[in-house]
Amino acid sequence: MTLSVRDGAFDVVIVAGPGVAVFPSEGARVLARECAAAGLRVAWVGGDWLQARGLIPLPGTGAVVVAEDPQGRLHRLQARAVVRMARPSTRPDPFPGSCSDALLELSVAQELFREGAFSFSPSSVILGTGNSALRFASKLLESGVSEVLCIETHADWGAKRYAGWEVERRRFEVLGGKLIEARPLTLIRKGPLKLEFRVEDERGIRILEPVRVVSAGPFSASSGVREYPPGSSLYELEQTAPAASVASQDLDVEGFVLESDRALALAMRVVRGLCADLPSEERERVEKTLKKARFRMKRHPAHREAPYSPAYQGKWLSHADSTALRSFSGTPRLGEFPRPLASIECFEEIGCRECQKVCPTGAIDLSARGSEKRVLNEAACTACGICVSSCPSGAISLLEEREGGGMVRLTLPWRGKYRWKPGVLATLVNRRGETLGSARVLAWIDGPVEQVQLEVPAHLQWEARGIRAPKSTTEALPSSPSAEDPQRVEVSIQGEKRWVRAKARLSTVLFEAGYNREGDALACSDGSCGRCGIEVDGVKRLACQTWVHPKMALKLQALDARSGGSGSKDELCPCEGVSAEKVRQTIQQAKLQSPEAVVAVTGVASGRCHGALCQEPLRRLLESEGISASDWIDWRFPWTDWKLVPGKRE
Repeated sequence: MTLSVRDGAFDVVIVAGPGVAVFPSEGARVLARECAAAGLRVAWVGGDWLQARGLIPLPGTGAVVVAEDPQGRLHRLQARAVVRMARPSTRPDPFPGSCSDALLELSVAQELFREGAFSFSPSSVILGTGNSALRFASKLLESGVSEVLCIETHADWGAKRYAGWEVERRRFEVLGGKLIEARPLTLIRKGPLKLEFRVEDERGIRILEPVRVVSAGPFSASSGVREYPPGSSLYELEQTAPAASVASQDLDVEGFVLESDRALALAMRVVRGLCADLPSEERERVEKTLKKARFRMKRHPAHREAPYSPAYQGKWLSHADSTALRSFSGTPRLGEFPRPLASIECFEEIGCRECQKVCPTGAIDLSARGSEKRVLNEAACTACGICVSSCPSGAISLLEEREGGGMVRLTLPWRGKYRWKPGVLATLVNRRGETLGSARVLAWIDGPVEQVQLEVPAHLQWEARGIRAPKSTTEALPSSPSAEDPQRVEVSIQGEKRWVRAKARLSTVLFEAGYNREGDALACSDGSCGRCGIEVDGVKRLACQTWVHPKMALKLQALDARSGGSGSKDELCPCEGVSAEKVRQTIQQAKLQSPEAVVAVTGVASGRCHGALCQEPLRRLLESEGISASDWIDWRFPWTDWKLVPGKRE
C-alpha cells in the first residue's frame, strides 16, 4: 500500500491552527486579499475540505505545510511565508482545580449559553476582565442570573486595574455585576450545581459557592502577532474576530477590528518581505498602508494608558467629574438645543465606531474626541435612537429637558427579558449599579435592542444610566427533558436512560447532562486535542466529532496518562501531569535558557493536546523566570495526534 501525496508551491499559505472554530475568519480574508493584490500566490488550508497536520520549517525562510483532505490524501505545500491562525487561549495560571471539570473555557460557556439548556443561575464567577469576559457576564445578568462576579487576577494593565473598556465595565456594573481583584487558590466540585472556589483578595481568603466558574482572561498582554524564529517568515495571528458571520461583528467589535488591523499590518510585512521588485508607487502604497495599520493597532490599548475612572461622593459623581461629563463634546448642550438629543458617553479612546457608522445624519464623529471639534453635532442629531440600539456597550442614551425643569425624559437601552409597559415604575441605578430611586416608564420601543423611555427627576438626568426590572423576573432553571419534548431523544449514558437534545454535538450534551470530564474542557470543533474520547455503541469516538441520535449507548472512557491528570493538583500540563513548580525547579537547576530547552527537558506541552491547554500559561511562566517567550511559537510536527492511513495511488 502507498500514500497518495500531492505537491504544490505558493508564496503565502494561510493555515487554520488546531481548535480554530471558523475558517477563514476576517483576518485570513484580509491577509489573502492584500497578498493576492500584490501579485503573490496565496493558499488557504483549513475548514472541512483540507486540514493542516503541521509544517516543517525550511532552512532560512518558509516551510512545507502538510495537510490532509477528506479522502485521506496528503498535500505538501511549499511556501515562502506561512501564517497560522491561532485559537486564543483563555487558560489561567495553574492552581489546584484549574484543570478539573469544574472550570469552563469561555468558548465552551458561550456555546452552552447559546443552546439554552445549561443553567448559570443563581451565581457564576468569571476569571478575567477583558471585554469578552465583561460582555459574557453582562449577558448572564441580562438573562436573569442573580449574581455574577468578575475576578481580575492580573491587575496590571498600564494605568488601569482591569483589562476591558470602561463602557463594558459600566454596562456590567449597571446590571448588578461586581468586579474584584483576587488570586485563585482552589476550585473543588461539591455537587452537580455547587462549587467551592477559594480566592485571596486584600481582605484575606474568601470562599465562593458559585454554580459555574468560567475562565475568560486575558491573563497577560499579547501583541496578537508573532514571528518565530525571527526572520523566518513563519507567523502566528490570533483569531479574535467573532466565530459568526461578518454581519454579526457587533457581538465583539473589539475582536473583529483588532484581528482585521493586525492582519492588514502583517499582510504589508509579508508583501514587503517577499516582493523585492515592487514598483515604486506600489512600494509607497505598502509602506503607507503599513504605517496606518500600525497607528490603528496602537489605538486599541490606548484606553489602558488614559482610562476614564470617575470619582464618587457616596452614590453621586464628584463635582469635578460631573462637570467634566457635562462639558464632554459627546454629551448634548441641552440648554442650547431644547429637544431630544443623543448623549454619547464613551470617554476612552477605543476602536469601536458602531454609532458613528449607523448614524443616518452623520451627527457623530468619534475621531473628534480630545480635539476642539465636537463628537456630537447637536444640529444634525434627530434623536432617532439608532445609535442607542447599535452601541454594543449600552453607553448611549437620549435626553430631553421638559418645561418647568422638574422632570426630564431619559431613554435607555434594554436587553433584558422583562417587557416594560407604560406606567410601570422602574428602579434607577447609577453607573456603578447603585440604586438612586424610581422612575415612571413612558414608552417601550421595540427593536433589535429595545429602548425604554422614562420620566426622571431633573437632578438624576446625569446620574441615572440604568434600570432594574422587578425581582420576580429571574431566570428559570432549564426544564427537565421528557418524552413529550419533540426536540429531545432518549439515550443511554453509563447505563442510565437520559433525555437529551436531538442532533446536538455530544460534547455539548455531556455538559448539559452533567457528565462532562476534564478531557471535555476544550470542546474543540475539529477534534484536535483528542482528549474527549467516548464509546458510542461499542465504537471509540471523539465526543466533539459525534452528534446525538436516538437510542445511542454512551460509555465514558477512563482518562489515561495521555488524556489528563487528576485535575485536583496545580498542573501546568494536564496531559503529562507536569506541575508549574516542577517546571520552575527544572529551569533553575538545569539553568535552561530557551523555551525549546524547557519543553525538551520537562515534557510540558508534549501530551495529547500538543500544548492547546498549557502553551499560554507556560509562556507566562517562562517570562516570569526571565526566559524570553513572548514571540515563541511551538512548530513541532505534527500539531495533533495523527495516524497515517495509506490510500490509493494516483
